[in-house]
Amino acid sequence: MPEGVIKSVGRIFEILELFDRERRPLAAKEISKELGYPLMSAHQLLKSMYQLGYMDFDAPKWTYMPSKSFISVLNWVPDIIEKETAILDFVHALNRETRETINISRRIGTNVRIIHGLESVLSVGVSVRVGTIMPNGNSLTGMVALASLTDFEFSEYLSFINSSDSSPKDQFDKAHLDHVREELDTFGSAAKNNVLLEGVGAVCLPIKSLANQETLVVGVVGPSNRISKNVELHRKTIAALAKEFGVKTVFKLQ
Repeated sequence: MPEGVIKSVGRIFEILELFDRERRPLAAKEISKELGYPLMSAHQLLKSMYQLGYMDFDAPKWTYMPSKSFISVLNWVPDIIEKETAILDFVHALNRETRETINISRRIGTNVRIIHGLESVLSVGVSVRVGTIMPNGNSLTGMVALASLTDFEFSEYLSFINSSDSSPKDQFDKAHLDHVREELDTFGSAAKNNVLLEGVGAVCLPIKSLANQETLVVGVVGPSNRISKNVELHRKTIAALAKEFGVKTVFKLQ
């Protein structure tokens, strides 16, 4: 659990994420075992969520399931990416042409979060999970997001990470960021291996949301040896498909 997170709050969201993975009713005992919580703690959290109306409880089976009330409180949140038909068509075509895992991420403060993903069709690939959070300073996706900030936005970002509200994980390597910027200026995308995970490489490019002009980062992700071998080919594919689907890129593609 990330540093500074209140334990009970973190556990509630870990329980909800477990339901998202399992997609079925779960007993407190199962949740306790899977997440490594004391059984009594799991019972208390589930009972509290049930009393608030956000969890259904099947007494005969002793199982819980997120309720419709929980789902309804989130219905107002717009799914930004669903409205981006050109971008979705672009990433589907990119997945088809490169055969690698494709993800779309957005920056949220000092992190980036995957908001859409398509799995590789190859037998050996990199899995993607929507909702995964990566630190800006420790991932190519995050560095590309930072390199895409305007001077004013970057100045504000620096002010925050140098303040007392930030933590050491929010820091980044300036030399690495400068290299990513140079690569984006030259190619419109940046490629790197073994940044966040050993053995994993990516080619990332920043694009603009057509709906609100927010910067999103598209990544072509795969085993580092395969990505290294195909960087030039992937860049040509990215440029051709971005032009075909009318995707607005932050930097000019080569």
